[in-house]
Amino acid sequence: MKYGHLELVKVKLKTLTPVYIGSGESLTKKEYIFDRQRKLIYIPDLGKLTGFLAQRTMLKAYERYLLQPRNNDLYYFLYENKVGKSDYNKFTLYTLDASEIINQDKFRGILTFVKGADGLPYIPGSSLKGAIRTAIAAKLLQKGNYEINISNIEKAVSNVNKKDFRYYTNREARNLECGLFNKLDLKDPKYPDRIKWYNSVNDCMRGIQISDSKSIDFKHLTICGKYDRKPDGNTNVLPIYRECLIPGTTTEFYMTLDKPVLSKWSIDLDYIQDALDVFMDLYHGKFSSYFRDRREDTENIQLNGNLILGGGAGYATKTISYPLIQNRDRALDLVQKIMIKEFPKHKHEKDTAVHKVSPHTLKTTVYKGRYYGMGKCHITFA
Repeated sequence: MKYGHLELVKVKLKTLTPVYIGSGESLTKKEYIFDRQRKLIYIPDLGKLTGFLAQRTMLKAYERYLLQPRNNDLYYFLYENKVGKSDYNKFTLYTLDASEIINQDKFRGILTFVKGADGLPYIPGSSLKGAIRTAIAAKLLQKGNYEINISNIEKAVSNVNKKDFRYYTNREARNLECGLFNKLDLKDPKYPDRIKWYNSVNDCMRGIQISDSKSIDFKHLTICGKYDRKPDGNTNVLPIYRECLIPGTTTEFYMTLDKPVLSKWSIDLDYIQDALDVFMDLYHGKFSSYFRDRREDTENIQLNGNLILGGGAGYATKTISYPLIQNRDRALDLVQKIMIKEFPKHKHEKDTAVHKVSPHTLKTTVYKGRYYGMGKCHITFA
């Protein structure tokens, strides 16, 4: 739909694997009810819960329970105070399927999914726009000569100490992004003397605006653990648990394209669609294909989405290190050095020689007993 120089596009998104968009908050064992028999987690409405406890003259007992850090979880508090499962619906906001974590001894807290003013989960438009920006950058990098940028980044990674590492690499990354995105040749009225090259008002991504998604029903949330897949196919299970959208969840956004702005960048809707495919091809060809699949999960790990969204999906989904350098061996060497500086305790020294991939973990999870790569989605434009 077109409105003068603006084009309004409906974006339909379907999750192919679990997707996590973090709220920045977590629930402790005193803030949810873990029913191991039913394999369910009940998330209470705290206002309704305190009202219910007040009616039962249990508020003082509840306060004492909250103040004792080593006390049992909320399920046992309610059980010990003779609150039956039939009462849960009086103060429960929503429930989560806990079948995947029922046998995890180290399960304690839940990292929650972002929720809107109505209390329901949603996907921020900024998350989708960030993924599209990364894909566009990857496509832009396939044409042109970026040897100076590459060399400067390599020098920054190799020659500076850990203290200065982030400053210099961030500076070089900003220079590269400015070259890719800052094409509008505008002045910021607040900072008229600022060099146009570094001025964010010149960023062509201003020509793409994306709304937040429609609200998503609680029934589409589940709990997923963190499973780091090694190149040899073995998996490390980590005690990190997140609220995630289940595979098959659908929602919609609206994307507004400012055609005069994007024309200075020679980008349109077709370009964006192709950029998504280019990024996914590069991600698979240079990174994810170097991890051995298990026979039972091949289809789920390598699902053919055109977008990787959200947290817990891994370094290679959020960066352009691999798309930047055409020669994979050179790209691998650069990423290994970055990993060594950023995560000195994670044994990245063997990434190049032994694992043949860096970082040497693929971010996966388990849903309904099957492994999935994190964050894979498919979007269409209408």
